[in-house]
Amino acid sequence: MRIRPQPASFIVSVALLALGLGVLPACKGSRTSTAKTPPATSAAPSAAPVLAGPLDTSAATKTSPTGGIDLAAATLPAALTPNQQSRRTPVVDAVHRAAPSIVSIFSEQKPQPQYNPFGFFGLDDDDESGRTSLGSGVIVDPRGLVVTNEHVVAGAARIRVLLADGRELPATLVGADQSFDLAVLKIESGEKVSKDAKDIKDLPSLKIGTASDLMIGETVIAIGNPFGLSHTVTSGVISALHRVVRAKNRTYEDFIQIDAQINPGNSGGPLLNVNGELIGINTAVHSGGPGIGFAIPIDRARTIVNDLLQFGRVRYGFIGLRVAPVHERRRQATGVVVTEVDAGSPAEKAGIAPGDVITHLGDEATVTVERFWDRVHRILAGEEVRVRLTRGDVSLRTTPIDPKEMSQRARKRLGLDVIDAQGRAALVQRVNQGSVSDRIGFQPGDAILQIGARQVRSATDFYGALGEIRPGTDTVMLVVRGQSSYYVTIPF
Repeated sequence: MRIRPQPASFIVSVALLALGLGVLPACKGSRTSTAKTPPATSAAPSAAPVLAGPLDTSAATKTSPTGGIDLAAATLPAALTPNQQSRRTPVVDAVHRAAPSIVSIFSEQKPQPQYNPFGFFGLDDDDESGRTSLGSGVIVDPRGLVVTNEHVVAGAARIRVLLADGRELPATLVGADQSFDLAVLKIESGEKVSKDAKDIKDLPSLKIGTASDLMIGETVIAIGNPFGLSHTVTSGVISALHRVVRAKNRTYEDFIQIDAQINPGNSGGPLLNVNGELIGINTAVHSGGPGIGFAIPIDRARTIVNDLLQFGRVRYGFIGLRVAPVHERRRQATGVVVTEVDAGSPAEKAGIAPGDVITHLGDEATVTVERFWDRVHRILAGEEVRVRLTRGDVSLRTTPIDPKEMSQRARKRLGLDVIDAQGRAALVQRVNQGSVSDRIGFQPGDAILQIGARQVRSATDFYGALGEIRPGTDTVMLVVRGQSSYYVTIPF
């Protein structure tokens, strides 16, 4: 087994309610060198057992296909001895209840390299089986919905899920979001994923709790697939709440800090309380050493997964303003100054006006424009945000960023009208005087071939690409004028 350690690893497990579509998160794994997993059986999935006592020691030698103890296959004694009863703890009960809903996730093709914000542990090819062990996941709905990390399945051509009872089944990707590193899978019953594949029903699913009432020092449990050892259990306590973690050029907020050991392959595994409820997604480990791990609170993950299931994307929060640096002589920057406020936006309704200086969003200081937008891009639709101004505090509730509405706003800000160029590009027809495009130097007749990573072959493509731009980002456009081509950066 070869593992390339990186600065940090990421774990998340997510769960959603069958009707309310509630949700939670998961982390990336390592290569296994075990023999091929036995073929999946045709037995129907068993109902989630109510495990009331410790494992039978006679079953402790039975291993899962990946080498770990198969908790789901272990049986409980008909009656507990007084000695067993004395050793029975809430942790033992919680593990027995939760274990059947934890899965291992595999890909039959090594994913292409992906951007890795935490420096996840690398993936290695399995020389013996040709498979790659990617991480863990949680069944959050009896119909076969699994929540895991986005980086666990990024670039995978085929995804397979190993259940706790030993069955290995194909899964399809329902939705994923890289920014929050969450993905939702659907387990299929057939060997081939197709329209004719039957749905899985009555799978054991994890009960979802809440992270709103967590206590520092509270006992927590992590279950996952580290180093290919499926259903490995570790426990610890909550070390801190509402941690902000910065990695490279990205920031992640509101993490639960834990001291339970999490390792490569735990990605996608759950963080449980002693009642066996899903309270978080084991997400990252500190590069400085063991004993410092982080998990996404279940309440925030629920919102993200709900969006993926209902809308196919995460609905980010729209505030409706733009800012610039505060320039003050002989003083450090105290915040950012508001330069524009969109009509009808949450910012305008909250009374924010051009000239206001914003020093904090929530409890996080916005001492630079970069820090301001970094914080804004972590706000989801419908969140209430406290904005601290130099003249006082105001509160606003964000609205969803609707692609059509954002396309209209971006089009107005950009100040360009385009037409089709015979299916090859979007041709600039008019440039509004005084607009962003006018100041940059666009001219009628310029051909736009690309916006960000999206190819533009028509006016429809052009306006569709504008709807995908998030406020506060700099977007690159590929523009052709005459015999020359240019990459132009547009601030939105």
